[in-house]
Amino acid sequence: MEGFKELVRLAEKDPDRSGTKRREAFKQIIDLTHSDDSSLKSYAAANIRTFFADFPDLEEDAINAVYDLCEDQDSVVRIDGYKAIVEVSRVQKKWVKRNADVLVQLLQSDEPNEVIVVKKALCEHLDMDSSVTLGVLCDQVVPPEEKMEEEEQYIRDRLRSLVIAFLTGEARNAIVQRYTEPPGTEAENVMVGELLTAISRLGTSDVEVIVKDILLSLPCYRLNSPRGSELLDALLQKIKGPLRERATDTKILQAIEFYLTLADFVAVERRVASPAELLRFYCTSLTGKLVLQRFPREGQVALVSHIADALSACGDESRVRPQVCSPDQFSLLQRQVVDACPILFEVLFDSKMYSSRMWRTVKLLLSACKSRKERDHWTLPSHLLSSIRKFQSLSEQSSKEPGDIQGLIRLLAGQEVSPQTPTSFTATHNVGLPPHLPNKPAFPRLPIRRPEMPSAAVKREGGTPSTSGSQGRQQNSGVATPPKRNFSTPEEAPQQKRARTESNGPREFTPSLLSRIAGTGQTTRFIGDTPQQRPANILHVDHPSRDTSPEPDRHPTGGYSIKGAANVLRDEGVRPAAPRTSSLLDRLNSADVSMMSVDDGGRNRRHRGKA
Repeated sequence: MEGFKELVRLAEKDPDRSGTKRREAFKQIIDLTHSDDSSLKSYAAANIRTFFADFPDLEEDAINAVYDLCEDQDSVVRIDGYKAIVEVSRVQKKWVKRNADVLVQLLQSDEPNEVIVVKKALCEHLDMDSSVTLGVLCDQVVPPEEKMEEEEQYIRDRLRSLVIAFLTGEARNAIVQRYTEPPGTEAENVMVGELLTAISRLGTSDVEVIVKDILLSLPCYRLNSPRGSELLDALLQKIKGPLRERATDTKILQAIEFYLTLADFVAVERRVASPAELLRFYCTSLTGKLVLQRFPREGQVALVSHIADALSACGDESRVRPQVCSPDQFSLLQRQVVDACPILFEVLFDSKMYSSRMWRTVKLLLSACKSRKERDHWTLPSHLLSSIRKFQSLSEQSSKEPGDIQGLIRLLAGQEVSPQTPTSFTATHNVGLPPHLPNKPAFPRLPIRRPEMPSAAVKREGGTPSTSGSQGRQQNSGVATPPKRNFSTPEEAPQQKRARTESNGPREFTPSLLSRIAGTGQTTRFIGDTPQQRPANILHVDHPSRDTSPEPDRHPTGGYSIKGAANVLRDEGVRPAAPRTSSLLDRLNSADVSMMSVDDGGRNRRHRGKA
């Protein structure tokens, strides 16, 4: 052993680096790796690096000898072999990739102390050539396209999990702080490219770790990163295929929900990618009723919540960073979501899962409807109002409903109007009409008034009934009575007193239509300025004072009755002191008596029938 060590020392001092002495020493070191003595194997592992770079033709033999040491039965020799790999790579960088691949395989060691040495050796290889070593590591993460046997598949899956654990553990700080900072390094390009490819081929558990614990920790995945769009697109590609195939398998639908949740984390929560890209995908692929109904109720609520969250994030980006989501782009996306709101509200309501998350989603969607209504002067369609009103009573019963959601519902759906007492209208004011209705002519409400009963002792010569208080007042001292006040509303008009009747007079009767109109201070006239322009049987109601007739001798202030106007006193030629009101029964009786006179051949003809 001592003689061999002396030979190696002399060879190291030989100035001819490719001379015979050095070559012979190098060959003996390679041979020692197959010795039965563990100490000689360890000596060979420590000195093989001395002559490795001087003899390229012997490099292959030397590398294989080192790899044999890594598989030795003695743990000490194996550890020396791991260290020898690092030294060989440091001397000759072209071997970094191959040696790193061997070290990756050695992560499967069952000896914890050996695994520690292997991981340290890998970290040293990262320092030597980060892009190459990261490429080797990530290559073990990407599943091969070709199908493997079951045992090989198991080994591959286990090795992948070990590599991912190394990338998220011992190597993470070095990767983030040295090899991918600043963004745009070669190591970053290699690592991101390999892991995005891995996402397209891996399952949910590995994808989640790759996205959350590796990629999003890199400096290049900061706020609104250019690489964010690539990551979001890789996640959405995992969804588009099953959606196109209209998959209904439970596991596939659960995977779609998972990737949508992860995409929401990337674009909405972390804002690595533009939420507008995610929302555009939602609007084109996931707002249809048939698509949503494929998922279980929990999944439907989750998907609608993702849509609402993405819309809210787009609104923030539009206000804070218009270059990420412009106002016009946000307006278009908001209209698309609002158009889908009837379906989204129906999904939420039918799910019966009235959680705080559901109510938050309802609030975001209602806010979107309100924003569009105010910005575009948009009128909510009836089917959307119907969907919103479903939550009106439900919100009053829920303890998890946000306090301001009822205000949004009332603003969009309107308050239910309870029945109220009819509102009085005047001829000049449309009181009580809602502002959105067109103006319509308003007609006064006619207060019910009982005119004074005419006495049975009324004389034809113009005598005044003894009980007609209002007419008697008009005849007092021959003084003209001033026009009555025309009140604009019935509330301002004084209350009419009930007419008194004599104990021996006829029973009280119902006033006629025109007498009631006359009692309200209205004048009935035919339409037209001259008698020739007045069509027959067409009446018009005006509202001037009763005593303002331009022809007081021809137009009685009390107005005309329907049939009594034909029985005007013809022979006296004297205008009655006051108009006489009569009931329909009186006028009918009068007409009957007149007809009897005609039937008698004129023998009993009378000018006026008696009641």
